[in-house]
Amino acid sequence: MTQRQLHPLAVFTINDPQAVGTALAAQQAGRKEFFISSVDGSPDIEVALKDPKFRQIETSSSQDFHLLPKLAVKLGIDLINGKKPDKVLTLVPSSLVTRDNVAEYKGWNAQD
Repeated sequence: MTQRQLHPLAVFTINDPQAVGTALAAQQAGRKEFFISSVDGSPDIEVALKDPKFRQIETSSSQDFHLLPKLAVKLGIDLINGKKPDKVLTLVPSSLVTRDNVAEYKGWNAQD
């Protein structure tokens, strides 16, 4: 991992398109004192993390675009058939996508 100057402030966005929009608004306003972190791991963030124009965007926590609906359907079918989940909360693995590892990230468009 490369060393970067850490910003004391951060903005967390609820999805990757919002991160891109926040970065564009910050550029237009001349604001550079914060970094942006998001969630989704979408194709939008892959492009942004590779683009020097979007340096303020540092990370996105990926969601497994393929696993989420499969798991939801399985849990739903189980519930319909009277089988309760083993746990009240089902955690889905995620990974942190950064400028440093985006080239290796197997995102939404990756083939299973």
